[in-house]
Amino acid sequence: MSTMDSNENMAEVSSVLRCGSSQAIEPSNTDSSKTNKRKRSEIWNHYCEERSREDLARMVILQEMPFTTVEHPAFQMFIRNLRPEFHIVSRTTLSSDCFKTYEKEKRRLEDLFKTNCGRISLTSDMWTSNQTLGYMCLTAHYITNDWKLKKHIINFKLVPSPHTGLVISDAIANCILSWNIEKRLGSITLDNLSANTVVATELQKQFRKDLLLDGKFFHVRCCAHILNLIVKDGLKVVEGAIHRIREAVKYIKSSQGRLELFMGIVKQFKMNGKKRICIDVPTRWNSTYLMLNDAIEFKDVFMRLVARDPNFDNAPTEEDWSQGIIICNFLKAFHLITEVFSQTKNPTANLYFYEIWRINMLLIEESRSQNAVVMMMALKMQEKFDKYWKECSHILAVGVVLDPRHKMNLIIYCFQTIHGNGDRASFEINKVREVLQTFYDNYAILYGTNVSLVQVDERVSTSQGGRHENRFMHGYKEFIHGVQVTQPSKSELETYLEEKVHPLEDQNFDILQYWKFNESKYPILSRMVRDILAIPVSTVASESAFSTAGRVLDDFRSSLSPNTVEVLICAQDWLRDSLPHLADIPPPHTKYKVEDYETVVDINTDD
Repeated sequence: MSTMDSNENMAEVSSVLRCGSSQAIEPSNTDSSKTNKRKRSEIWNHYCEERSREDLARMVILQEMPFTTVEHPAFQMFIRNLRPEFHIVSRTTLSSDCFKTYEKEKRRLEDLFKTNCGRISLTSDMWTSNQTLGYMCLTAHYITNDWKLKKHIINFKLVPSPHTGLVISDAIANCILSWNIEKRLGSITLDNLSANTVVATELQKQFRKDLLLDGKFFHVRCCAHILNLIVKDGLKVVEGAIHRIREAVKYIKSSQGRLELFMGIVKQFKMNGKKRICIDVPTRWNSTYLMLNDAIEFKDVFMRLVARDPNFDNAPTEEDWSQGIIICNFLKAFHLITEVFSQTKNPTANLYFYEIWRINMLLIEESRSQNAVVMMMALKMQEKFDKYWKECSHILAVGVVLDPRHKMNLIIYCFQTIHGNGDRASFEINKVREVLQTFYDNYAILYGTNVSLVQVDERVSTSQGGRHENRFMHGYKEFIHGVQVTQPSKSELETYLEEKVHPLEDQNFDILQYWKFNESKYPILSRMVRDILAIPVSTVASESAFSTAGRVLDDFRSSLSPNTVEVLICAQDWLRDSLPHLADIPPPHTKYKVEDYETVVDINTDD
């Protein structure tokens, strides 16, 4: 929480206390005054030491406060004045209370996994701490029985070196088994690193019998990372211009005097002096885009600086700025698509096929550009795109078909736009139909009979007025079910695809609410939908935990044990979900800063 927010909250509390004090000392014979006094007295008398200690542990976890907070004289004075009978615990006891909170929340989550969700999809990534220790973050994604999309950090484990695919896969497998979710596994989304290919392969081997279709679609490659590789290939074509603009930004930020001179020119141009230019992280192309976008806004200031600062002798040329503007305009669309891939609010799997199609269409169009720079970038990026497109397109296409606003229509349109109306488009469209049907057939085998018997049971019970059933009625149910099985009928999937699409104009459409409402109509298909829509296409959920980790394990708390780090990070994530007033407030790490990416582990990127 920021200092400003903290001050506002303290002001609010002080106001309440002042009101309470004034009411306590001002004599009043009104019923309202007596009622208020009685209520305050009841609240005061309901004090519970154990609950207060739990609240203290929760506050420390959520606010990322050090355990030594309870030993600070100012805190102890505050507590003694607020509630003299509260026994202030030591930092060791506070740490123990945090562990108890973790265990309590973990049991709640384990119960939820057992009874209240479909298949669980995972994302994972690696992070290096300031102690140069490698941690693995494992995040679970699922849709509950009441159709709420959820995600939770379930592990933040120290992984022994070397961080090979086998070592990481063993760590993830142990986490899966410790949570008893191996029979509910849906997929795992990983960055496109060579080690992660080994991770996915090993996990697929170990849990094959519990995976859908023997794990054929178990491994999902992170679309945001693939897009990063694609754009980085394109940027290699124009490294010269970008390098000089980057060096210009570094130049003004490397000295207070230069920065003051730069800001003085900004004021002369009457520009926004509060805006700052960031230095990009070369491994993250979107930070390069943001740097270019900001630097171009101050192009005239940089040009004036050349005349004012004789040492600024390697400034970008006019041609460099022209190329920078062209590159920036070209990258803007990819930046917006990356934001879609990286969103944390309801990112269901139906959203992504269209975005990948947009990338393909942009590259096709720009590869015919009259501008040589853009054309070379697009051609280079198209090569990388073609390499990965087939590996992620089909599972994402199935997600689109399960969106009632599109069904097969968007699939047909996209492939025909790319390939025309010939055999290639027909092949791709039929491939999507084949994957969709294979998925549905698998779910029909797993859940079809049980669903049918339940439906028969409901109809017969209703028709019999709820009277006591006997063995004859049970036989009758089986007879009805047998008759229904022998009668030819359309499958739920066929019925769904033949119905009219939902209007695209519906701005309030919520796909999860749609399937919640139609669950009884499509009992088998809705199970399949719930599992597929929960598949994440990027590892942002796991990467975002690294910002929290960096604050929890900062230079002042670097002695925390790996177990304590996991407890603090996981418990914070779980508490935010269990406390209603925090559930919809994004945690601090959902707004990424460039420096958040500087400590991500590099493991032999597969280019």
